[in-house]
Formats: sequence, structure tokens, C-alpha cells
Amino acid sequence: MKIIAGAIIIFLLLSSCARKNAVIVSGRVENGDTIVSVWGDDTIYSFPLDENGFFAGSIPLQKGVYASFLPNSLDLYLSPGEDLEIYVNMLNISGSLNFSGSLGGINNYMKEQEMAVFFNKDYYALEEEDFVKQMQRLIEEKTTLLEAKNFDAVFTDIEKLRIRYSIGERILVYPFYRQQNQVGSYHPGKMFSDFLSTFSLDHDELFVTRDYRKFLLNYVYFQGGNQYDAGENYTSGIADYIFVHFTKPDIRDFLLSEVVYRYMWENNGLEGAGHLLEVFRRECKDSKRIQYIEDIVSRWEKLLVGEPAPDFTLEGGNGKTIRLKDFRGKYLYISVWASWCMPCKKELPYIKLLEKEYEGKNIQFLCVSIDGTDRKSEWERALKKEKYGGMQAIIDKNGKFNQDYMIISVPRFILVDPEGKIVSSNAPRPSGAILHFLNKQQIH
Repeated sequence: MKIIAGAIIIFLLLSSCARKNAVIVSGRVENGDTIVSVWGDDTIYSFPLDENGFFAGSIPLQKGVYASFLPNSLDLYLSPGEDLEIYVNMLNISGSLNFSGSLGGINNYMKEQEMAVFFNKDYYALEEEDFVKQMQRLIEEKTTLLEAKNFDAVFTDIEKLRIRYSIGERILVYPFYRQQNQVGSYHPGKMFSDFLSTFSLDHDELFVTRDYRKFLLNYVYFQGGNQYDAGENYTSGIADYIFVHFTKPDIRDFLLSEVVYRYMWENNGLEGAGHLLEVFRRECKDSKRIQYIEDIVSRWEKLLVGEPAPDFTLEGGNGKTIRLKDFRGKYLYISVWASWCMPCKKELPYIKLLEKEYEGKNIQFLCVSIDGTDRKSEWERALKKEKYGGMQAIIDKNGKFNQDYMIISVPRFILVDPEGKIVSSNAPRPSGAILHFLNKQQIH
């Protein structure tokens, strides 16, 4: 993927030669960084902001394309021979975002579509026939909004496709919700399958859009694996499906890297990811994606069973310093939580029960808040109000604990053995199968 710095000299950009095979992008970003970027046609074009937040640049194009405005990933539509002015205050994106120039109408329309409330999660509770009909109505309603704008035929035709896939990516998670909320098993029927078959995988021109990428990703989960289970069969199904059904390198590389990343995130580690990683390493050709995934894998490898647990220094609830070495000779069960996390706070009372169950045995329980020093007062109020069990600690402002233990989401539970080695970087919850898990250890 190329990265091209944008020129700031506006009169050069507006020359007839530049306008013929390029789109002129300019505008102002308040309260942003020093650079903005536009990702289009597999290239990132970066434009520096001046001291007042203004930028301008030229993007070579041969045809109209969807693009993304970074860093907040706003969908854009760009076309050669046209110009687009963008204004946004990063402190209030939805309330400030506005487009002008010859492409202003199209892009303000896209903002209107993006910000319109058109999907309700209650739709997932509908029976299959009613759900499909509702999705068809949503596509029709959004298409009607498009057609009322009377844009040119080129944009209108491709935008109709984008609309379909913005709904399509939501359709694909319907079976998951039905499985979760329906008594008994649910398997998609003919009406659902027939509706899904109307969505093609051959729209490369949509690949840059978030909607189409989400659709493709959800599609491989739906078709390639059992999304309700985990393990080698799950990952094998997904990886092999991608390998067989997607031949375009950039799409295949995207799907493989996203599936690997999602699996590590959902499972807090590498367990069960062997075949998936094997296919990724064999098939992915994008050096940036390879480097990104391998960097994450190397960090998770440090948390494999038997590896030395990363050292830490934390502030305790009594103001004293807590270090990993303080627990040497005992098992250490770590509950990672936050004062704003309701599932976390539901788990903490069970720590008291575990302390009682293992009273006098060689295990200690440590609750580590990721609130950080900027939210220390909220953490202290929560401790004072609830009087949770276990030793209490809070991470420091640099977040080293989070980085070393790959804390992506909370709650999270970790078990360290008496020698300071990892037993599990994703241990059972206190409210779950923790007793069975701990009883398999030599806790005396």
C-alpha cells in the first residue's frame, strides 16, 4: 500500500491538467491531529494541516470510487474532475461534519444515510419470514432516499449496491441472534437462504467501504465456520473457506488477517488458532498485514502456558505498592476489571466466595482495575461502596500492565503459578467453572 504526501499549494492543484484525472480535496479540521488522510483506490493520500487546520491536495483518479477519510473513517465518494471540501470538528463529528464543492451534495447525502436511524436490533427477534421482509423494506427505503436526490447514473447504480451490503452485513448475524434468544435450535430456512443468495461476492469496487468489508467478514463466519463454538474445527472451516472462495489477493489478505485478529481478541490468546495461523502465514502476501498480525502474535506468545508472567508494579487499595514477586510461592488469581464495567462488577462478589473456599491455602486473589490514575476517584468510590474481596490494585498511567497482559477487554481473568509462570491468560470467571479449574492445580 502506497503512502503519498499531498501538496498544499492550491493553485497548482486547480490547474486544468490536474483536474482532468484527479479530484481536488480540501477543507478544515478543527481539534484534529497534524495530518489527515484519504484512503481510496488502495492508496493512502496524506495531507498536512496548517496552523489553522486547513489542508488541500490532489488525488489522481480514473473513475469514481468510494474512499475513507481518516482518522475517523468517514465514507466518501470521489470522482475525477471534481472537487470536495470537508469541514469537521473532531470534538463533535456528527454535529459539525459538512461537505461542499461539486461533490458536496453526494457526500452530504452519504452522511445523511450514515447517520439515519434505520436499523433496530429488535428486528433480530422477528421470525425468519418477517425479518427478511423487514430487511427488504429497509433496502427499499434507503434506495428511495437515494433516488430522490437525482444523482448521476454512475453514482446511483453503485450506491444502490452499497446500500444492499450495508443491510447485508446485518442480515448475516441474524442466525447468531436467533440461536442466542430462541428456545431450541435455529437453522436458516429457505427464505433466508434465498435472500442471502442475492448478494454477490464480486463487487471489488465496493471493497474500500466499511459496509462491504463487514459483509465479507460476516459472510465467511456464516458460511465457513460454526460461529457458536471455538477450537480447531471452527478455525479450520473459516480459513479453508477463505482460501477456496476468495482469489483476489487484497480481499483474501484482508479476510485472513481480520479473522486471525478477531480470534485472538475473542479468545484472549492463541489457543485453538494453530490451523488459522498456518493458512494466514502461507497465503497472506500483504507485508503490512503480515507484520501487524505477527507483532500481535509475538505478544500473545509471551502469555502462553509456562511462560514467565510479565512483572508488574501496581498501586494497592491501601496506597502500598504491589508487585508480582510479592506472590512468589503462591498461586495468583488476577481479576481484571473497571469501575464502569457492569459485567466486571457482577463477578467481583464471587471473589469473596473463592477466598472463603481457599482460605489458608497457597493462593491469593488480586483485583486489578484498569481505570488508571485519571479515574482513581471512581475506583476508590467503588471500593468504599461495595467492599469487594481480594487485594485491590489499580494500573499506573502508562498502562504497562494492560500492554504486557494484552488486556483488550474486561472482565479478564489470569492464573499465575507459585513460580511466577502463566497457568492461563484466559482463566474461567469466578462465577463460572473456576473451582473445577483451580482444583486441577496443586493448591494446598
